[in-house]
Amino acid sequence: MPLENLDPQDRDLLYELFALGLLEPDQMAEVRRLLESGDPETIAGMRKASLLTSSLAYIAPEAKPPAALRRRLMLASGMKERGMGWAWILGLAATCIVLITITFNMNQDVQRRESQIVELRAQLDSSQKLVAQAKDLYDFLRQPSTLNVKFGDGQPTPPRGQVFINRERGVLLFAGNLPAMPQGKIFEMWFVPKGGGAPIPAGLFRGENGQGIHFQPGAVNPASIAAIAVTLEPEAGSATPTMPILIAAPVQAE
Repeated sequence: MPLENLDPQDRDLLYELFALGLLEPDQMAEVRRLLESGDPETIAGMRKASLLTSSLAYIAPEAKPPAALRRRLMLASGMKERGMGWAWILGLAATCIVLITITFNMNQDVQRRESQIVELRAQLDSSQKLVAQAKDLYDFLRQPSTLNVKFGDGQPTPPRGQVFINRERGVLLFAGNLPAMPQGKIFEMWFVPKGGGAPIPAGLFRGENGQGIHFQPGAVNPASIAAIAVTLEPEAGSATPTMPILIAAPVQAE
C-alpha cells in the first residue's frame, strides 16, 4: 500500500520505524523520496518521530535488531514475511514499542528493588552494631571487677541511677529523672579526684525524656576517684564544671 494511502496514525508509526532504521530498503527509499520532495506532511511526521525516538535512547541501549530477530517478531505478530507491504511494518512497530515499554518498566522495578536492598542492608548493619554493643555492655556488667555505685536514693525528685566502674574498660552511667536539656546545652560527666584536685572531664551525652546513658571507655583507677559528677554545660563542653552539680555519686573502691 502506498505511503500516501495510510491513515495518519499508521503513518506516524512508520515514521518512527524509519527513524529507528527498521524499514526494508525499498520502503526506506520511499520515505526518503517523500522527504527529498519536500512533502510537508512527511517532514512534519519525521520531526515528531525523531523527537520520540531520541527520547527512547535514554531508557534503552541503542541497538539495531538483527534481521533474524525482526523476522521472528514479524511472524509472531501474525504477519507474513513478504508481500504485505506496510501492514507487517505496522505490526512490527507496535511490537517494538511494547518491548521498549516492558524493558523500561523492568528497569524501573530493578532500580526500586536495588534501593530496597541498600536500605535493608543499612538496617541490618545498624542492628548488628546494636547487638554487638549489647554484648559488650553485658560483658562489661558481668565482670567481677566492675564496681557498682548507686546515687539519688532517698531524695524527693533528684536524678537517680547507677554508675558502673571497671578498672580496665571504663565507666558506664545510667541516669534517670534528669532535668530537661535546654537548647544549646548538653550533659557532661566528670571524675572528681580524691584529695581536692580539679574535676576531670569524662565525656558529653544527651538526655531524652529524663533518661541518660553514657559510657566513657578507657582504663580508670577507682581508688583515685572520690565521686562521679554530672553537670549541664554548653554543647562544646567545659574545662571546669558549671554549677549546680546535678549528680554526685560517691565512689568507694574496695
